[in-house]
Amino acid sequence: MTKLPITPDFDHWPVDHAIVNATVEDTAVRVSWADGKSCAYHAALLRENCPDQKTLHPLSREAVISPLDFPECPLILSAGTDDSGALTVEWAPGGHRSRYHPGWLRAHGWFGEETAPGSLMLWKGAEQAEPPTFDGPSALRDPGIMLTWLEALRDYGVARLEALPQRDGLLEELVSEIGPIRESNFGRTYTLALKDEPDSNAFTSDALLQHIDMPTRECPHGLQFLYCRENSTAGGEGIYCDGYRIAADMETEEPEHHLSLTTDIWEYNNRSRTSSYRAAGPVVERDGAGQVTGIRYNTWLRAPLKAPVEIQKRAYAAYRAFAARAQDPEYQMIIAYRPGDLLAFDNRRALHGRRGYDAKGGSRFIEGVYADRDDLHSRIRSLKRKLSFRKIGEAL
Repeated sequence: MTKLPITPDFDHWPVDHAIVNATVEDTAVRVSWADGKSCAYHAALLRENCPDQKTLHPLSREAVISPLDFPECPLILSAGTDDSGALTVEWAPGGHRSRYHPGWLRAHGWFGEETAPGSLMLWKGAEQAEPPTFDGPSALRDPGIMLTWLEALRDYGVARLEALPQRDGLLEELVSEIGPIRESNFGRTYTLALKDEPDSNAFTSDALLQHIDMPTRECPHGLQFLYCRENSTAGGEGIYCDGYRIAADMETEEPEHHLSLTTDIWEYNNRSRTSSYRAAGPVVERDGAGQVTGIRYNTWLRAPLKAPVEIQKRAYAAYRAFAARAQDPEYQMIIAYRPGDLLAFDNRRALHGRRGYDAKGGSRFIEGVYADRDDLHSRIRSLKRKLSFRKIGEAL
């Protein structure tokens, strides 16, 4: 039997449904599948994803052609299948023949209105008293457990590893396995310790209201990792709440405030003698489909609102209503920082703060680094690919 063609990526595309028929419909190929479904693929989509070496580099799996290298609407002479189950398409002029992997083709077919994946788990502290927690040493050894931890971080916005060994450099090594560390004005890494001249409230022993870090950046850092090396102080517990849940509740229960939070623009600026970052945006950021993509909320870095007084009135009222929920114990998850714990959270979703602590009554050593959400999602997909190929190898 002829081997299936390569695909325009390195993912595993299982062939769960066979192609039973392929017909040319004007400028597209309609494919009928064994489960009764059908979908159409435009000629341009098929032509630019042809997996031959003149179109797709066999090593990088990236396209080597421009949209101008083929007609605006390539002419399809015929369509069918071969003995491997691949879709075959013959083009004019010249009779060039393309083959397409049925698993890849099925995954990229349009079968009707689609909804966004519903993997995000919105929570209140009253419902979710602890973050999803996993054994740290097991996660370091087992990619399956590592994947489960990373998926929990993606879905809940906060997830913890516990009982990690105390080792210098471990935090950077672990986060670098997910993706590049993103530096900040606090450096590549930072320690939540007291500073004589603090350039953030975080470097004091005072209580911190719930917030996101870096609202002063055009794109705030997406992930934050806190690795507790030592903690014998009284107080200092972390206070976390789900900004997405607050936004969802306000959309239902306080729609006027929610409208302000998604449309009125606030500016944030850091307070430092050595840097001056500024950025602006609504408290609740959404994509074109209306899905929440991030929260930009920090009470002590917010600049005065320059706007007509009627907008000031509604915007300050809405901000106050958001703050009331963020500071409501019903929304808050209280987390003790235990030696060996590594707490990861989505900095653009999970609002975080802390109780004040007695800096003279013990020692406290918590390391932190930032990374980006893109790298989290990439690592989840690549680990899934690795584990799926491992299962295939075990089955052979």
